[in-house]
Amino acid sequence: MISLSDWVRSTTFPDKPWLLLGKGPTFSHVGDVDLGAHNVMALNHVVGEMPVDVAHIIDLDVVEACADRLVDNCRWLVMPRVPHVRLRNSLRLLDDFIPVIPALRELDEQGRLVWYNTDVDRTFAGSPVVYIRYFSSEAALTILAELGARTVRTLGIDGGQSYSSRFEEVAGGTRLVNRQPSFDLQFPELQRIATQHGMEVRPVIEPIRIFVGTEDNQMPAARVLEYTIRQNTKHPVRVEFMQNYAGPMPKARKNRPRTTFSFCRLQIPGLCNYEGRAIYMDADMQVFGDVEELWTRPFDEHRIMVTRQDEPPAAWQDSGWFHPGRQMSVMVLDCSRLDWHVPEIINGLDADRYSYEDLMFNMCLVGHDEIDDTLPPEWNHLERYEPGVTKLTHFTVVPTQPWKNDENPLCGLWRDAFGDAVAAGAIDPDEVESLVARGEIKASLLEALNDLPVPRFPATSVADVELDAAFQRLDELEARGAKGKALALLRRLRPRADRVRKNDGRVGLLVDRVVRRVRRAIR
Repeated sequence: MISLSDWVRSTTFPDKPWLLLGKGPTFSHVGDVDLGAHNVMALNHVVGEMPVDVAHIIDLDVVEACADRLVDNCRWLVMPRVPHVRLRNSLRLLDDFIPVIPALRELDEQGRLVWYNTDVDRTFAGSPVVYIRYFSSEAALTILAELGARTVRTLGIDGGQSYSSRFEEVAGGTRLVNRQPSFDLQFPELQRIATQHGMEVRPVIEPIRIFVGTEDNQMPAARVLEYTIRQNTKHPVRVEFMQNYAGPMPKARKNRPRTTFSFCRLQIPGLCNYEGRAIYMDADMQVFGDVEELWTRPFDEHRIMVTRQDEPPAAWQDSGWFHPGRQMSVMVLDCSRLDWHVPEIINGLDADRYSYEDLMFNMCLVGHDEIDDTLPPEWNHLERYEPGVTKLTHFTVVPTQPWKNDENPLCGLWRDAFGDAVAAGAIDPDEVESLVARGEIKASLLEALNDLPVPRFPATSVADVELDAAFQRLDELEARGAKGKALALLRRLRPRADRVRKNDGRVGLLVDRVVRRVRRAIR
């Protein structure tokens, strides 16, 4: 094996941009990219689909899945010295798996296997520590920085929960099984790495940027909104949740925000570096149309586009909360022409240059004629759904929102989307359980969580090595006289593991459980 530091010193690549390839939906456009104009690094299973310069793999399960193509499809394989097994740090080193995985052994013998340190308890001389917070793309980008890359394009490094159709066969066993709610979590980390190393990192296909204003107790609704956005468009989408505004506040109580995210939308142009466009939506919505329709609509002379509704919906007839006219809960913003700075805006409220109502319901920061209120009304149907017509339903009556009780006439429509989102891995079960326990959403949502599939893994040499390592740790504990429940549980697992090995070989089913309990016993 070659250490990352030695590899960087001894290896050169052509002077051209790097292309970082992941399994996300935009990978389907790889045929449209001039691969010869790039050095190519692939993440995980991508190396099983095509030849690349560098394959980066963290999990040994992926190595086994791609073993028959790995040697031929990559010039170099880069892995952590402490690899992952079932998404956890292995109890063994990469060195221990080389003899039992032929593809690793061949790459090692040919001097094409590179290792690096990850952020674990064990580090090794020869490589800087490469930190991974959420996903392997973060480690890959850091490694490219070590190689001296300054221009990186990405394809298949997408947000959301989906893979390209090319990888559907592996999706059930690998997609977000680390229980992160969305691949969107990688983007702030990638930006941090790019800034730290002075890199220009940009996707080949620019995503639609959507900002969702939400509160903590609305997060299941916000995730359903994100899921329905993605299900209805083929264009890459980047969804960012905006909650718990922490900026300056007006002095007068009358100008204080009505929700914890009210002022968040004022930050959007700055978050986009005052470039391009962005879409804002409230969290209490469900999408049925393709948001690309909003994204590609021309601004002409306008700077903001919204819908308009002059008559209150039936559910609001007896309420004074409805604001007729322009509806600012769905907005398309020309960030390049919105020079908004939140402290200055708050100063305007404090100086009585405008009121809270002027700011939030009329968007007085721009001229009246600079707001286009002719977005099709079906993109903000308040408490209304017409099959084949409605592009977005807005659940505006807070007490009857369908994640709170069953009184909303459209409850079934939202409940079906919630169930689909759960099945797709777009919902954080812990989040739902916590909100149900606090009485903030209805308990019946827990029923959908009961149907979550349990991944089943086939027997592999990797699982065998890891299981043997776990039991070796157990023997060491016993030799030291360790006691306790964790140790007793492990001892009961040993004969079961032997039976599974002899009868059907599903060793992988035991690995997570055994390793977890070994760690508890060690602590």
